[in-house]
Amino acid sequence: MTAPAPEAVCHADHACHTRARIVAHDRVADDTWRIRIDCPAIAARALPGQFAMLRLPDRHDPLLARPLAVYDTFADAAGPRYADFIYLVHGRFTRALALARPGDDVAVWGPLGNGFRLPAVEHLVLVAGGIGQTALLALARERLGRARYGDVPRHVPGAARVTFCWGARHAGMFAAVDDFRAAGCDVHLATLDGSVGERGTVVDLLDRRFAKHAGPAGSTHVACCGPEPMMAAVTRWATSRGWPCAVSLETPMACGIGICFTCVARVRDDAGGWDYRRTCIEGPVFDGARIEW
Repeated sequence: MTAPAPEAVCHADHACHTRARIVAHDRVADDTWRIRIDCPAIAARALPGQFAMLRLPDRHDPLLARPLAVYDTFADAAGPRYADFIYLVHGRFTRALALARPGDDVAVWGPLGNGFRLPAVEHLVLVAGGIGQTALLALARERLGRARYGDVPRHVPGAARVTFCWGARHAGMFAAVDDFRAAGCDVHLATLDGSVGERGTVVDLLDRRFAKHAGPAGSTHVACCGPEPMMAAVTRWATSRGWPCAVSLETPMACGIGICFTCVARVRDDAGGWDYRRTCIEGPVFDGARIEW
């Protein structure tokens, strides 16, 4: 049984809103870009699973900002300074963002949302679909002791080992896989066309990889991000084995700070009913078993 999660914190109350300079912007896979911004306020405070809202300044089309998971953060000699985001070009905002160059500015506010709050486990299984890996790298690095995040000292439960399973349509969609290998993850890939890794979905990959896996109760935990049907399938797969599964929802957002209520998800309560929860405030990470998929 999953332990109750700590109460959600409204990080929007303390979010930084600023303009940040782009210092690097590179294509890293098919229609996929990695952007690095010079933003110490976010780099110092972002925790695994959090996101930021990015907008192109001085423009009215597109008007609204879009949420991007904080992929990783980096420091210079003075301390935390840079934040990286990886995004797939899909829609008006990302098409426009892909045209931005180093030296340009973006408007950004964050870090936002409640990230991963997992217990100490022997084995952490990370599962990504599509562009879902963006929410998982910092979690892997932190739990394996490769990095520390946040400007407030905190106890971070470790994991003895981390397995990363990632599914995509074809080989050209995998971006920066070596980041996960460098973090110490055991990496396994699946493609629908069989162009790399196992042929099939990421759930097919999980079935094959863990066909004979059995461990003590509570020894394995799953963290997942990707398309909603894939996360629902992974949740069912994990639940059937008695493994808790945390999911990072990719619900569309308009404000990121809990005002507009466009990002609500149906989440079950302890009484067996459900109510709407804002992905940007109570999430984006939820217990997958509590989501009304």
